[in-house]
Amino acid sequence: MVKVRCVLAAVGILSAATLAFGADKTYTTTGKVKSIDLMRHVVTLENGSAYKVARGVNIRQMKIGEKVTLTYSGFGGTIEASAIKPAAD
Repeated sequence: MVKVRCVLAAVGILSAATLAFGADKTYTTTGKVKSIDLMRHVVTLENGSAYKVARGVNIRQMKIGEKVTLTYSGFGGTIEASAIKPAAD
């Protein structure tokens, strides 16, 4: 019984550590929209940075040349924008 508790405790500790290290930081960036790919759901800014946009974010109302602020995170080489809003000038 003691061995089972030790194993379960070790699994719990390792699971918590994995979640803590796997958590992504979120970042924001501001720029003007260069292109919008509605099929791939990707927005590219004038500086060349491309962001895959989460499916819940409506990019149809965005306009080329519009100044926006993106909130994004990256995991495993993929950068995904979770929010896009018009930027204050």
